[in-house]
Amino acid sequence: MTRLWNLLISLEIGLVLLALVCIAMAAGSFGLSGEAAATLNSMPLFGWLREFSLATTWWLWLTIVFLALLVLNTVCCSADSIFNRFSRTSILAWLPPQLIHAGFLLIVLAHLQSSLWGFKSSLEIPEGGVFQLPDGKAVQLARVGAIFSPSGGGMPLGYRALLVTAEAAGQEGITISPNHPWFSNSYGVYIKHAEPGQPPVAFLEIHREPGAAVALAGAVLFTFGNLLLLYTRSKARELP
Repeated sequence: MTRLWNLLISLEIGLVLLALVCIAMAAGSFGLSGEAAATLNSMPLFGWLREFSLATTWWLWLTIVFLALLVLNTVCCSADSIFNRFSRTSILAWLPPQLIHAGFLLIVLAHLQSSLWGFKSSLEIPEGGVFQLPDGKAVQLARVGAIFSPSGGGMPLGYRALLVTAEAAGQEGITISPNHPWFSNSYGVYIKHAEPGQPPVAFLEIHREPGAAVALAGAVLFTFGNLLLLYTRSKARELP
């Protein structure tokens, strides 16, 4: 049992698993092509894994297995560090690695949430058209505005769209632009492109990322843990 525990908390095993994650992802990235490559970023991860055969998705399944083992290694390392060092060392000696570990675990959890329960969809909507959010809310694309370069072959310089919902009927509506999406019941509506015409057309994307808040918390913990670790290490070097 002690031998198994030493294996689970091994830093060397953690580094090997991290290297295997990188190798598996590199192998899949270089070998992926066709429809599978085109749709990988346009749908939730587990939806994509169900869509294609194991011959195409093997590298991502392998990555998930290695990540699960890396999470287990991280949890065991943190537990061992807390139990063995909590009462014997100062808080600045053992806290930074635990913050880094916690940040990593939250980021993995966030990706798992979005992979399982996320939503992604692309729409091509003409001005005046109506589309429906996954929660059933009907939205009208009331107006599409775009500025095109007079000398750049019609290259858009900027574009925006005016959205109107039943709740906003009779009001000014909601204006979205590339850096200003609209969120409704956790669904984000983004304008990605616009084309002139009669009527003009907007290309929209609808996203739902349930892991966004958890990912932000994980990133904050991970960054703070690294900064605190650098601070403690620099202070240790200044000691005579």
